[in-house]
Amino acid sequence: MSWTEEEDKQAVDDKKVSEAPQDQNTPNTDSKSERDTNSAILALLEKTLNDNVVEKRRARRWKIFFRFFTFLIFVTTASVWFVKSSLQDVRLETDIVAMIPMRGVIGSGADIDSSVYVDLLNRAYQNTRLKGVVIEMNSPGGSPVHSGIIYDAIRSKQVLYPSIPVYVVVEDMAASGGYYIASAANTIYADKASLVGSIGVISSGFDASGLLEKVGVERRTFTAGRNKAFLDPFAPMTEEAKRKWQAVLDETHQQFIQAVKAGRGERLTVTDDVFSGMVFTGSQAENIGLIDGLSSVNAVLANEFPSANPVFYKPSQNAWKELAEELGVEIATKVLHKMNLQ
Repeated sequence: MSWTEEEDKQAVDDKKVSEAPQDQNTPNTDSKSERDTNSAILALLEKTLNDNVVEKRRARRWKIFFRFFTFLIFVTTASVWFVKSSLQDVRLETDIVAMIPMRGVIGSGADIDSSVYVDLLNRAYQNTRLKGVVIEMNSPGGSPVHSGIIYDAIRSKQVLYPSIPVYVVVEDMAASGGYYIASAANTIYADKASLVGSIGVISSGFDASGLLEKVGVERRTFTAGRNKAFLDPFAPMTEEAKRKWQAVLDETHQQFIQAVKAGRGERLTVTDDVFSGMVFTGSQAENIGLIDGLSSVNAVLANEFPSANPVFYKPSQNAWKELAEELGVEIATKVLHKMNLQ
């Protein structure tokens, strides 16, 4: 066989020509594979987005449902509470006994404010089914003015409604102004360990006039009237101011004493300690006539008003605040009950 250079070149050219289409088809194959991959990714993304939209719609529906359900519960509870509050003063078909809790310090804006409690008394006596008033007393005292106002209000009701008795049941204490109010009642009960009495008046302060001299400070006070600043703790108190201020306290004390004597009458045994400001236990107070006996609220209701329905007259709080407190108590009670069951 003969072989020439031209034949060799022709063979090389034929090989290149035969390989050329294969090189052109490779990019087409890769491009198709890439398109298939992109389509799969897009389909997966589309499915993911659709699932996300469906999930968000479902979550939004549940959120709307729970909001509506919570709002419905709140409206229902609020309605029940307001109806219950409005029914508090409704004249019941059965006889009632008015329950008036007095707990805390006595004074303007304090726990026991005369303007508030006189109004409660008036509301209670407006009920034609009223058979008695029970005051739950737990007070260390406070303002003699507000104590006297409530005392006078109770005494005036006794004159207008002599057939409706007023009971005071002492819890921890009825001291000072607390006992001032209690002494207006027809009958006073306490626990054997209750603190009762403290029939006296106190005014306390301090004298820091020497302190200013020691630190080299001069106080400048301008007054019109020589006794205007007689209680200034940074100035010495004059003998005149001491004498006149003591007279004020003594007169207030006498008003207190006369109120107790008028309220307790012949039941009171006057000793050196009774009006000295001393406090007594329930047992001691019974022995000297400051109270009528040892008992509790439940016992008084059971013994004195067995067929009467207790109706509470309490200072009204902010409506929403009171509702929130009641809801909180109910929820806490349910949680504790569930824990106990578990």
